[in-house]
Amino acid sequence: MTIPLDLPTILFVLQASYIAGAVALGYARYRSRDAAGAEKIALGFLALAFGALMASYAEVDGAYYSVLSLINVCVGILGYALFLAGAIELSRRRPVRPGWIVVLPSVLTLAAGLLTGFHVINWLRASLFNGASVIAMLATAWVFYRDGRSEPLPGRRIVALTFAAAGVVSLWMTVQFAVGIFWTSLALTFVLILSLKFAIALSVIILTMERAVVKFDRLAHTDMLTGLRNRRAFFAVAPAKLDAGDAIVIFDADRFKKLNDTWGHAAGDDVLHATAHALAAHLRDGDVLARYGGEEFILFLPATNEAEALVIANRMRAEVSSATAVGTMPHPTVSAGLAVCREADTPLRELIREADDALYEAKAAGRNVCRVSGSAEQNVAAEAKAEAEFNPAA
Repeated sequence: MTIPLDLPTILFVLQASYIAGAVALGYARYRSRDAAGAEKIALGFLALAFGALMASYAEVDGAYYSVLSLINVCVGILGYALFLAGAIELSRRRPVRPGWIVVLPSVLTLAAGLLTGFHVINWLRASLFNGASVIAMLATAWVFYRDGRSEPLPGRRIVALTFAAAGVVSLWMTVQFAVGIFWTSLALTFVLILSLKFAIALSVIILTMERAVVKFDRLAHTDMLTGLRNRRAFFAVAPAKLDAGDAIVIFDADRFKKLNDTWGHAAGDDVLHATAHALAAHLRDGDVLARYGGEEFILFLPATNEAEALVIANRMRAEVSSATAVGTMPHPTVSAGLAVCREADTPLRELIREADDALYEAKAAGRNVCRVSGSAEQNVAAEAKAEAEFNPAA
């Protein structure tokens, strides 16, 4: 059985779909800060719904056809301007400035309609309406595609594709209205547009959900005080089995409990933050630095021989003692324990244990020093080799 769809019925269905999209996007914005801009797209949906309502009234009330048609095209263009502004804010996470520029196209359209009466010419009004959709949809697709370099989320590609598809369909409608020849069913085209508007709302929600997942994952793997990786993230990134030449360094803030007791925990937090910043200043590509717990930091140095690892550890230690002064407090210092993997497939936790033993030796040696896991003779030899080959003072 075939059910004929007249224009008022199609417009009614469009209104319902626009309102549903607006509600979904409005709720997404209410629930997530990562959906900033979705509320403008929701307002754009509502504007399009109101415009469709005016168009349906114009079809059944000839006495007000001119007024209703002008309202229809002006509100529709406002809706697409809101689409574009909201999409730009959603993509770039900053609003479009100045805000009044969003209403400028509608104001110009209103002025043109009052002066020329173009809106009573069906093909001209429809061409302008759909032309605005083409510009807004394709521009939005380009924005999401281009900004994807700084935020490579799969949801961005989905948003870009749905907006691009809506722009192509609108372009097809614009051409048909402009030439006055309809190669496809008008009802079928409207149904396709309806489906794409639903897809736009759904893709925006998918993007905001992806952003939330990324944020929660980052929070779960980041130490909030120092900004470094936390213990969980370190073990997720560092290999469980190490290769010969890999190294582990454990840094521990000296006399940190006394510092906290004397200057307060807020000052202690400042010291830990500054210490983390100083340690990170000497990281190489591939190095993994994390807050190991309390006042301890752990460093993974891949493919690093013993002498070079000792140089890096000493440079970091020296950077801390020279760069982490807070207020009138004395310069805090760190002690470091270093262990270098001798054989392939050595468990990571075994090397950590060796570095921890070396750290205790550094504490016993007077603090603010770095010790290598092994005998005292190995420490002396390693330090001499480091001095000769890498010149830490340079």
